[in-house]
This record gives sequence, C-alpha cells and structure tokens, in this order.
Amino acid sequence: MRIVMIATGSWGDVRPNVVLGQALQQVGYEVVLVAEESFREWVEGRGIVFAGLSFQMQALLDEQANNRTPLQTMRWMRRMTQTMVQMGKEIAEVIQTGDIVLVNEGLLGLVNGALETPDVRFLHLNLQPWIPTTEFLGMFPERPTWLPMPAATYNQWAGGVVRRSQWWVMGRYGNQVRKHYLGLPKQTWVKHRALLEATPSVLLVSPAVLPPPADWQPQHHITGYLFDEESGWEVPQALRDFLAGGEKPVYIGFGSMRERQPEATTRLLLDAVKRTGKRAILLSGWAGIGASDLPEDVFLLNYAPHSWLFPRMAAVVHHGGAGTTAASLRAGVPSVIVPMLSDQPFWGRRVHALGAGTRLIPRARLTAENLAAAITEATTNRAMQGKAEELGAKIRAEDGVSEAVSVIRKYLETR
Repeated sequence: MRIVMIATGSWGDVRPNVVLGQALQQVGYEVVLVAEESFREWVEGRGIVFAGLSFQMQALLDEQANNRTPLQTMRWMRRMTQTMVQMGKEIAEVIQTGDIVLVNEGLLGLVNGALETPDVRFLHLNLQPWIPTTEFLGMFPERPTWLPMPAATYNQWAGGVVRRSQWWVMGRYGNQVRKHYLGLPKQTWVKHRALLEATPSVLLVSPAVLPPPADWQPQHHITGYLFDEESGWEVPQALRDFLAGGEKPVYIGFGSMRERQPEATTRLLLDAVKRTGKRAILLSGWAGIGASDLPEDVFLLNYAPHSWLFPRMAAVVHHGGAGTTAASLRAGVPSVIVPMLSDQPFWGRRVHALGAGTRLIPRARLTAENLAAAITEATTNRAMQGKAEELGAKIRAEDGVSEAVSVIRKYLETR
C-alpha cells in the first residue's frame, strides 16, 4: 500500500512528515513524500521516496518582502497564482500514484479534485488546530473586550471563519486545477465544508500542550509531537567553545521568516540583548540576521538541531512556528514568542497560557525595550521556569510517533 505524504512548507513541515514516513515504512507501507525540490537530498538520505515540487518558497518570500508599490504587489500576486496552480497540478500527478494521502487540512482546497476518486483514501495530518472547538481559540485574533459574545461561542465561530478563509485562498487555486487539469466542475464551499467535516484527522501536537477537546468528533486525534534527532550532526568547535565560555545564553531566531530590513532587526536584537546583560546566540536563518562586528557575548549561528541546542539555552526567543514551538517546549526552557503570521500567534498564546513563556510580542510591535523585558522575565521567573521544565518532562515521556502510526493503521485497516 502506497502512502503519499504532502509537505509544502518549510523545515518545520517537512521534518515531522519524514519522521512519520520512516515509521510507516517500518511497519510495511510504501511512502512517497511530496515537497519542495530543495529538500530532495535530505529526504532521500532518510530513505524516503521523494517527489519534488517546482515552486521555491524562499524566492517567493524574498519577492514578497521586497514589494514596495501596489504594482509590484499585483505582479507578485499573479505569479503566486501561477505558482500555486502549478503546484496543485504537480501534487495531483503524485496523488494519482498512491492509495492513501496524508495532507494538511489547509491544503485540501488546492488538491480536493485529485482526491475525488474511490481509489484514493485520505486523512488530514495537521500541525495546527484547524478544527473548530468551543474550548480554545484557534488561529484567529483574540475576542475584543467590547464584543458581547461568550468566549466559547466566539471560539467556535472563529474556527469556522478560519476554515472559510482558508477555502477562499486555496479554493480559487484548486478550482483552476480542477477545471484546467482534471476536467472537473468547480468545487463549492458547501461541498468543501462537508468534506472537511467527514475527514478524519491527526494533530501532531502533545496532549499535554493541547488536550483533546470534548466537542471534537471521535475521528479526530491528538497524538503527540514528532521529533527528528539528527544523530549525525557534529557540533562546531566555535559553538562548543562559546557555550563553555559563560552562563547559558539566550537563543534568538526566526526560522524561515523573512525580514524586510535585516540590518535594522539585527541592531534591535543586539540592543535588547545588551539591555539584559545576557549572552545570546543569534540564528541567521532566512531572516538574514547578523553582522560582522558582533560583541563577544553574542554568537552568530548558521544552524544547529533544536533538539541539541535548546536544552542548553536559558530561554528561547522565536517566531512561534509549530516545529520550533514543539522543540522549545520539549527542551523545558521558557519561550519568548514573536509571531508574524499564520498559526504563530496561536502558539504564542498557548505557551503563555501554559505558563511556559512570556506574553507574545507581535513582530510589528517588537522593540528593544519590550524584548529585553521579556527576556529578563523568561530568565528570572522561577515559576515560569518550573512550568517549562514540568511540561518538557511530560513531552519527553510521550511517544508521538507510535501514537500517530497506531491511529493511521487503525484507520486504514477499518476502511
């Protein structure tokens, strides 16, 4: 039985899919992973069959960050449409070779046409809480204080708005794929919503971080995080020396997020670090953070596995991506989350609610002053440090891989 796994995001999307794919292969399934072509060597090195997509996420983000005029934005949106439709066609071609498809719910609007065949079964493999619930607010702004609506009602309503908004974005691309490539009629929101509600899902998040809501249907499961240990990585001597040269530093990095003005951001971060009197590790990342004249108590890092690095930090400042959030929580150290988009504000709110991090700082409101204050809180608040350590121990005791494989196998064997 051939399983097609689709991971169109960055490393935080690809890594858990590969970990799960390896586990599924070990119990007898054939697995192919669909992702951006740049991941081919790494994925194939893990023993997974790879199907490359022609789009280039980093190039698209670079172009978007450099848009300065309405005309540039319109051109970018046109290229984005062409890119997404092409990606939908390429994914559809691979889906036709499989028996089972594991796809993030957020992508369903793009690929639903290829799934309209009795020969292909599918379920949602999510890194974010897409399914509406009364118990918590998902990927939507917090309820305004002036709004006379109970929190539970607002939460449920907001979850529906998120789903409808994602359909509005992805459905228009998916309908072009359906019409021009698959020869199918356009999908409607009513039919798409029915498909969402009928599809089982696996949310790859720790139940200690997000307990299963009582109002979710039994077909929806929260199984635990999936971590990639990267045992073959070697610690650069310069990094080893820096860590040994003083107290635990603070990690600051924004992963695959882009910065319009990386030089100004670097100055802001260095100013914040100076105000705290702490040592720091800056991740250059896609944001392009860094400078040639860094102070001695700041180390510029190109890469290190989160599983190795984060437990050695005093606190972790990050963008709140699902993968980075998972790694920081497992490490048992407090987080300072600076969200920019998508599900990142949700994780910022969630980590704070769990007592394992400071209040989030939206990227648009980030200053040296409020970042320094948050770092100081994260590195001195004993209660927060204790909560982070306790939560980390729970996550480390879980076996998210086995749980996810068990749920998927049960689904496949009972259908």
